[in-house]
Amino acid sequence: MDNEYLKPKKFNEKEIKKKIFQDRWVRFAFGSQGLVNSQNLNLGIVEFDKDKTSLMHSHDVEESLYVLAGKGIVEAGGTIYHVKKGDFVYIPKNTEHTIITGNNSRIRILFVFGGEIHIDY
Repeated sequence: MDNEYLKPKKFNEKEIKKKIFQDRWVRFAFGSQGLVNSQNLNLGIVEFDKDKTSLMHSHDVEESLYVLAGKGIVEAGGTIYHVKKGDFVYIPKNTEHTIITGNNSRIRILFVFGGEIHIDY
């Protein structure tokens, strides 16, 4: 059996088709939805436009965020974090969280999940 995900691969962000959601767009690089269908690594880029609030949600895996551009708020586990370019946020599994942008800034985030996950909301 040929396991394509086990082979090294190089690609550019622009080669990943954007998946459009109600509050954001996402480019899934790795994972079950990714350009590379990896089993244990989920990584991608998400961008929220101005004046957006994501659904309050949680995952059954750990998540880490790195702000690539812009600024906003990450509310996680009842704590509000004002984030900007260069900031990291760690979200433990099963922790309710949301991302909020204001009217003057969008936010672009690199996300990594510590396990298998499928996002459809």
